[in-house]
Order: sequence, then structure tokens, then C-alpha cells
Amino acid sequence: MNGRGFVLRNISEFTFLEWMKLVPLVHGFKQMRNDINLRRYINISASNESRFLENNKGLAGKNLLFAVAFEQPLTLEWLIRMSKIFLLDACIVVVDNSKRDQTRKELSELCGRYEVPYLALPRNRTKHANRSHGMALTWTYYRIINKLKPEIFGFIDHDMIPVAPVSVEDRLGNQTFYGLKNQGETYAWGLWAGYCLYNYKKVSSCKLNFLYDFSRYLDTGGRNWSVLYKNVDFNQIRFADADIKEIAISDADGTCIQSVQYVDSAWVHIGGVGYNDNFIPKKHFFEIFFDSYLTSS
Repeated sequence: MNGRGFVLRNISEFTFLEWMKLVPLVHGFKQMRNDINLRRYINISASNESRFLENNKGLAGKNLLFAVAFEQPLTLEWLIRMSKIFLLDACIVVVDNSKRDQTRKELSELCGRYEVPYLALPRNRTKHANRSHGMALTWTYYRIINKLKPEIFGFIDHDMIPVAPVSVEDRLGNQTFYGLKNQGETYAWGLWAGYCLYNYKKVSSCKLNFLYDFSRYLDTGGRNWSVLYKNVDFNQIRFADADIKEIAISDADGTCIQSVQYVDSAWVHIGGVGYNDNFIPKKHFFEIFFDSYLTSS
């Protein structure tokens, strides 16, 4: 990886007030710092990286969805079990960005039980959620995806659970990429890092960078604007959709109603299962919700 993605907004696009606050200089410094840290991180090998690649060389050329795990064995188990029912033409690969040794051990054992490829990522000491996530995705792209060269690859959050049949080939079609459109506060846009698909051959010549782009107010993956998305007319692209549904479930204590986000009419995004952990209040609801699928399959 090199620094071709190091592109701020054009100087003329910063407002007078932003110049008064030295925003272009602050953004430039932060982006340079992040790129230095990212290059350093990509050069770190995972502890069993070579063994992982050797054991999973059969995945080469297939469709691969990389789930970035983070501290939550239960949501990952739902993702794995439901994917075995509903994911039609792709393999789940778990890359673990958890901080705690105990969690990494639990997630490794979980993947072993369900025979899902698992790799613990190198330790990432950053406390910034978006930076940590973006570095994990970029490391995975350069160290694993570029070795396996899948037909289609994608990234999903560990709390994105399929609840209806999904074909990544049908979703992507003949496009270079597909996912939820993430619009920044400027003209720039990107794909939400929690659900994005790419045709590997079509993007392999791009210097992809999955860090956030604060200059354009884009979340994780936003740095790909300057190397990929800006070259495409978004009016010519099919994007995924998302909506919120109120779901009622019943248990011994009565009826519980929860707002549930559906993505592409096939995925449920639990949300809040990460650095700012808001999973506990939702846990009971989703245990009953997903159990209804698993027990009927």
C-alpha cells in the first residue's frame, strides 16, 4: 500500500471559517498520522497468518464475506448459524478485532465448533472506534484478500444477521461494488463498512483504504472515495436499501416491541454492538427473535 489515497478536499472547498480555525491543517496532520499508523499496522503479521492462509487456500477464487468480530460471541454465533441457512453463495470468514484475550479465545472456539475460518488480527492499540475498524478492514484486504483473490469479497459487521435467502452474486450483479450508500456532508459518498460488496478483479488495481475520511465527513471506508467512488456516477449504481420496522414478540413476561433495522430486506442489523455497547438492553428480544428462525429451520 502507498499514499495515493492521501487526498483532502480541494483547498478552495474549505470555507473561510474553516480556514480561520485552521481546519485544513488539522485534517492534513490527522490524515498523515493515520496513514503512517495504517502502513505500520499493515506491516504487522498476525500470529498464525501463514497457517491460516495455508489451511484456507481452498477459499481462493470463491465469494467471501469477512465479518469483523469485536467482543461479542453471541451476535457472531447468530451470524454464523443464520448464514448457514440463508447465505447461498458465499463463505463467512471471521477476522477478530477484539481487545480481550479471553474474548479472542471464545470466538476462536466458536468458529472452530461451526467450522468457520477464523483469524485473530494483530493487536490494534487505538481507542478510536472508526480508526480501529478501518485499520482492521484495510489489513484484511492487503494481507488476506489479496492473497486469496476471491471472485467477490465483502465486509459485514458482526451484528448483521441474514434472515432471508441472500445471493451476493445477485446483489452485486455486473457492478464493481454494492452496498448501503453513505453520504457525507459534502458531495462525497462511500459505502457503509457494515455491508459492502466488491468485484475483486475490478478493484484490485485500486489502492483501497478503509479508514474514515474526516475531511469529507465520511465514516469508515470513506477514504475509498478518492481512489474508487469518485470515478463512478452514483446515479448509475444500484445501492442497498434499509428501513426500520417495529417488531413485536411475546414471552412469559408479555409482549415486547423493538425497532429493528432491515438491510436489503434480508439482513437484520442489531446496531450498537461495538465500542459503545448498547447490546444488553436488546439481548433478550433478539434471543427470542433469532431463536424463532433457528428452531424452525
